[in-house]
Amino acid sequence: MRALILTISFLSAAAAYVIEPPPPSRWRNDEPDFFQLPLQLQGDTEEITLSSKLPPTLEYYHRQYDETSRRRRPLCVLHPRGGGQLDDGPFKMAFEKCGKGGVIRLPDANYTIGNPLQVEMHDAVLDVHGWISFSTDISNWVAKGNYQADYQNFALAWVISGSDIVVDGHNKGGIYGNGQAWYDWAKDEGNKYGRPMALAFKGAKNVVVRDWSIVQPPFWSAIVLESEDVWFYNYYANATNFNDDPAAKAHIHTWLQNTDGFDVYKSTNVGVVNMTYQGGDDCIAVKPNVSDFHIRNLTCYGGTGVAFGSIAQVPGITDWIENVTMDGVTLYPSTQHVMKNGLYFKSWMGDVHGEPPNGGGGGVGYARNITISNVYMERNLRPIFIQTDVTAQNDWVGKGHDTGLFHWYDIHMNNVSGTSELNRVVWIDCPKHVPCHDITFSNFSMTPGRDDDPEIHFVCNNVVMGGEDGLTQCHPGDDTREGWKRGNRDHPETGSK
Repeated sequence: MRALILTISFLSAAAAYVIEPPPPSRWRNDEPDFFQLPLQLQGDTEEITLSSKLPPTLEYYHRQYDETSRRRRPLCVLHPRGGGQLDDGPFKMAFEKCGKGGVIRLPDANYTIGNPLQVEMHDAVLDVHGWISFSTDISNWVAKGNYQADYQNFALAWVISGSDIVVDGHNKGGIYGNGQAWYDWAKDEGNKYGRPMALAFKGAKNVVVRDWSIVQPPFWSAIVLESEDVWFYNYYANATNFNDDPAAKAHIHTWLQNTDGFDVYKSTNVGVVNMTYQGGDDCIAVKPNVSDFHIRNLTCYGGTGVAFGSIAQVPGITDWIENVTMDGVTLYPSTQHVMKNGLYFKSWMGDVHGEPPNGGGGGVGYARNITISNVYMERNLRPIFIQTDVTAQNDWVGKGHDTGLFHWYDIHMNNVSGTSELNRVVWIDCPKHVPCHDITFSNFSMTPGRDDDPEIHFVCNNVVMGGEDGLTQCHPGDDTREGWKRGNRDHPETGSK
């Protein structure tokens, strides 16, 4: 059948929906009114070849007036096939037809995807009113995995690239990852090969994601990598274990390890405003080579807290994190998972043992200009923790002390309050040859949950201290109690040492 040749006008990459987020001091509790920004119509045109045959679930309108952008643009309306059938083909076709200058609308309650997806968007809107569900065919996902994360050979389920992108979930849509199948499958091996991250923005620029949810992710929920100017507003991530197996409930991670809420890697000018997370791992994780990352209004239930790292895992590679602000962070334990850490800075030991993702070490670099303000936490096991001897090799846990090569400095924590679960409150453990310095606390009022080991309340090893850094209670100490080596299945709440 003869193809139709249509000429469609669309905005260039620097046009509509480009957002200049306000500086942290001027943030509001909601996102900028980006739909009201002035449009710069530049009249660029491109000939797009469209097949005249569409799948029955896809409606295509090549000149539909869009109220939000106040202009005519291509519109693709996708309906699910239903009956357990996969929507992969029509889904990809919708992006092919409307991913440049158009709107892709998913108006229905449920869609099903069974294979890794990679789509490109330019000056386009993804308008989602329901759930994009991933199938539970684990063998297929692993076999066809999109292993391009450039980070520990991890897999990606859905990759979005491009520029000037809006993703809108309307507070009722997003991704349902069917994570329980993956949690059961991975059990004691959190980094099991093939588990895909639910959503990745890779090579993306000028992106807004708003009113979006990721529930039951197979692995990490969302990652921004090799991108710039990406902002999430009103974001919700939840990983919950529904397996009643006693082994899952007794396990320190309740099988929810590696269900991070939001990760950022090799990117600049990324932000999250208004986020809620429940799960069993990092609520937020700032990975290597990130600059200008900003958080405002973050609430986390269970997991391992707000993490910087892990970093310095690859020998001979220089990593960095710089220019980070966080304002308004609240951390609670959940009914499923303790809050293992609060503000957690983690770099690998200087010795090399094994290879990534479950081994490594020996990397170098620095983290600096980090300011975290207005933090509240309850029953936190290690509220403030800088660890410089990270390893995932059980035989080497605790044996890399003083070998780290990564440099932590210029870190400032203001208005931090709450309670720890046991004795530890501040634990800063830096190597002698790369001491930590310019680590400051102001208005710090954390109360230990227990007082039977007061000598480990505030421990600072190899930290250059001054008279105004707020660390007057801190002292050196090599006690590793309440450290919980990796592999120890005693539940921390029991107080085992």
